[in-house]
Amino acid sequence: MFRSINSVALVLAAFALAVLASHAVKADDSATSQPSASNGSITVTVVDPDSNPVNKVTVKIYTKVEGHSKALNSAKTGKDGKCTFSALANGDYKLTASKKSIGKGSATVSVTDDSANPSITINLASADAGNGGATTAPSAQAQ
Repeated sequence: MFRSINSVALVLAAFALAVLASHAVKADDSATSQPSASNGSITVTVVDPDSNPVNKVTVKIYTKVEGHSKALNSAKTGKDGKCTFSALANGDYKLTASKKSIGKGSATVSVTDDSANPSITINLASADAGNGGATTAPSAQAQ
């Protein structure tokens, strides 16, 4: 009788070990298949045609999804003309800025492993100026 109890206990222990081992493998497999975390950010500075920071400008951020622009978020600039979009995955983003009393502008910027927190300046220009809003090139923000 003790032999049969020992045999049953041994079989149960082996079964439990097999179940635990299969769960550990699945946990490892799913962790490697997850997309990378969204740790990037873009800091936007909006200036008027005289290069002065502009307060309360609406800035919108877009990404491409299946060839179409998709709005992700919007923010208003502070007194320093800045706003930041956080928790961004690597990719290309379009930013637009507009204020009725001044004009509008836009820029494109990429978030990459090498430049996870770029900064961009958008120059607002009136529609009468003919350029529709000049922009400066993005620069990597020092960490």
